Amino acid sequence: MDPTRPVAEALAVRDGRIVAVGSADQVRRLAEGECQQVDLAGGALLPGFVDAHNHFSVAALDVFWADCSTPPVGSIAEIQAALRRAAAKTPPGEWVRGWGYHHAHLAERRHPTREDLDEAVPARPTVLMHFSHHQCIANSLALAATGITRTTPEPPGGEIARDKSGEPTGLLFERAMGLCELKSREGWERRFSEVAAAASRRYAAAGITTVQDAAVSPRMAERYREAARAGHLGIRIQMMAVAAGGWFEPPAEVSRDRPWETGGPNLLAGSLKIFVDGGYRCAMRLPKGGKMVTSGFLFYRRAELADLMVAAWRQGWPVTCHAIGNLGIETCVGAIEDALRREPGGEGMVRIDHAMFLTKELIGRIKALGIRVVVQPAFVYDLDAGSAGEGILRLPFRTLRDAGIPLAFSSDFPCGTLSPLVGIYAAATRRTRSGEAGDPEEAIPVQAALEAYTINAARAGGLERECGSLEPGKRADLIVLDRNPLQVSPEELPRLKVVRTFVAGQEVFP
Repeated sequence: MDPTRPVAEALAVRDGRIVAVGSADQVRRLAEGECQQVDLAGGALLPGFVDAHNHFSVAALDVFWADCSTPPVGSIAEIQAALRRAAAKTPPGEWVRGWGYHHAHLAERRHPTREDLDEAVPARPTVLMHFSHHQCIANSLALAATGITRTTPEPPGGEIARDKSGEPTGLLFERAMGLCELKSREGWERRFSEVAAAASRRYAAAGITTVQDAAVSPRMAERYREAARAGHLGIRIQMMAVAAGGWFEPPAEVSRDRPWETGGPNLLAGSLKIFVDGGYRCAMRLPKGGKMVTSGFLFYRRAELADLMVAAWRQGWPVTCHAIGNLGIETCVGAIEDALRREPGGEGMVRIDHAMFLTKELIGRIKALGIRVVVQPAFVYDLDAGSAGEGILRLPFRTLRDAGIPLAFSSDFPCGTLSPLVGIYAAATRRTRSGEAGDPEEAIPVQAALEAYTINAARAGGLERECGSLEPGKRADLIVLDRNPLQVSPEELPRLKVVRTFVAGQEVFP
């Protein structure tokens, strides 16, 4: 991923850093004293993948919760069975939690209800997270524990689903789910250090050596520091800060002070995250019946968002804006324009993550502002192909790249498929899990996709001096693939194997 030396024969590492890249003879001449020589036997050495938007802390804790992913789970009855099994292993005092269901893929073609969860786990507060993590189902005890009743008003940027009589059904959207999600997770976070090492190994097996965790509360940052002190972080984590009161809450009280300090070589402070719109129900504006119709959840007005950005920049925070729908992105871009007029020092300190539904006009404004964009190519693979609406471009990788906007890739795991090789395949082929092609004109070359998952992803987090390419002086974060991804057909990419992974020169996989 170094344009001045795209390919080399050999690489030398000393004290965890790359000291030379070049021909085998050049590198061998550096050997002195005790020296380990590694023959890759025809494999390909690449910089470790950088996942620029991931939820490592949530994914690590998933081992304690019920896996209700659809597939393989196919019905509400199977979800109930999974929750019962999880409840039997859940310690007293902790909430029961499930994750990964997709209502459209269940046999019943509907969301479960509070009654469905009550039947499975009647005596414990229980929450079932949608695969998007932007909506959930709460059972009756969970609703009671968070004060949600028939008289509870709708929170701004959220919705409490209700039956015909006005009673909550248990289905909660966006900010309405914030407290249930928080309470279902907070007790388990105390056990994060127990599972951080195993999660690190899982990521290393996928070739990921650096993760930007896109939702770290002040309390979770302390848990990260505990894991780092115990030596349980096997890969590098950069923490993206969110409010203590929940993922979707305004982050006004987040300061640059502890716990956001660096916690050793594998734990770094990152940006401040602001949710601009919803997830599965993002903020869209589309033509319908001769007029423009809006839908989804928008968390801030343009002026409110600009105020948050200016306040963050003045505290020294880079800002990451979660914006998915075209209305959410339009609000975000307008707020950035306004904020930069008030605080020019914010230039280069803001990026947009997801940017899933764009227009050519928005792409032009993003380019003019110099905003980095972090997208999830695995969403092409995970979601159904289909039209986004008139004039709307859906994950337009090629259009963004042709406009000169630096593309960085990520997985959003556990909301999307973890494997970078699957993401690179999806970017290069635009094929879904079922093999259907969606917007094939937006495919990009494999080389560009590799850059988006390495050096460009590092740049998105300000880490380009440390990782993302194989250059002298950088950390020796390396992966060995069984084959060269530039010398196989794009269809073969998901079948490539990560053979070895090194973090700062130390082998962490296998």
